Amino acid sequence: MKVAWPIEIIGTGIALPRRVVANDELARLVDTSDEWITQRTGIRQRYWAGPGETTLSLAADASRAALADAQLTPQQIDMIVLGTITPEHPLPSTACLLQAALGCRWIPAYDMAAACSGFVWAMVSAAQHIVNGLAETVLVVGAECLTTITNMQDRATCILFGDAAGAAVLRRARQPGPEVLAVRMGADGERGKLIIVPAGGAKHPASHQTVDERMHFMIMQGREVYKFAVTQMQAVIEETCADAGVRVEDLALIIPHQSNLRIIESAVERAGLPREKVVVNIDRYGNTSAASVAVALHEARAAGRVRPGDLVMLVAFGAGLTWGSVLLRI
Repeated sequence: MKVAWPIEIIGTGIALPRRVVANDELARLVDTSDEWITQRTGIRQRYWAGPGETTLSLAADASRAALADAQLTPQQIDMIVLGTITPEHPLPSTACLLQAALGCRWIPAYDMAAACSGFVWAMVSAAQHIVNGLAETVLVVGAECLTTITNMQDRATCILFGDAAGAAVLRRARQPGPEVLAVRMGADGERGKLIIVPAGGAKHPASHQTVDERMHFMIMQGREVYKFAVTQMQAVIEETCADAGVRVEDLALIIPHQSNLRIIESAVERAGLPREKVVVNIDRYGNTSAASVAVALHEARAAGRVRPGDLVMLVAFGAGLTWGSVLLRI
C-alpha cells in the first residue's frame, strides 16, 4: 500500500542477555555440530536469558537505550507498542508492564502478537497512530525470550533461537524528507500450524498432560516454512517497491528478519539485491523473532549504514503465517 506518512526514527537501542551460547555448547546438548548448524542456518552463536533476565527486563533495557539515543525522557512518550510472542505473563500485556518499568505517564500501551513480523507490524501501527494524531512520539519494541518456548531436545529448532530486545522511537517528522512510503501486511492462517505452541491457551490449558507431552514448546515444520519464506520475502520486497513507485535497485538498504541465512540470501538474490545492501547479523544472534528486525535496525544505524535520504526497507515473516514490510525514506 502506497502511503506518505511523515515519520522519522529518532532513536534506537538493543538489549542482550549476558550468556552467549556458541554452537559447540549446543553440540553437547543435542546431536549436532558447529559445522552442521553453520552450513544450514548461518548461525554461530546466540544469547540465552538467565536468572533475572526476562522479556520485560530486556524490553526495558532496550527502551532506555533508545530513549537515551533520542534524547528523550519516558515522560515524553505518548504510546508504547510492543511485539512479542513470549510475553512476561498471559496478562496483563508486557507493554503495560513496560510503561510502569520505564516510569511513563498513563499512556496507551499494548502488545502485538505477530511472531517474527511483530516489530514491523508494531511500526506500522505506531505510524498510523502518529499520522492520525493520537500520538506524537511512540516507543516501538520487539522483545523475546524464545528459549522459554524452545524444546531443547529438538535438534531442528533449538539451534535456531535466541533471546534479545530492540526498540525504536518514532515521531512525526519535524522537517520535510523522512517518511514512510509504503507498507505491506498479510497473514495466511491456513498455514498457522506450521509454527505453533500447542498448549497454554484456551484449547489446551496447562495440565500435567500438556507438560508431560512437552506441548508448551514450539513445533515447526521447517521445510514448509522455508519454501514459503523464500518466495514470500521476495514477493513482498518487490510489491512494496512497486507500491511506492521505486525500483528494487533504488533501495540503499534492506533489513530483513534474521530467520535463516539461506532464506535471506535466496530471497534477496531472487529480488536482484547485492549482498552489501542487506543487513545480516544472524551469525551472532540467531533467530530472535520480533526482536530480530529491531536489533538489525539499531546496528545498521550505529554502523552508519543508514543515512538521511536513503530508502530503507524492513521486511519480516513469521508464525501465523504473517508477513510485513515498511519502506522508509530516512
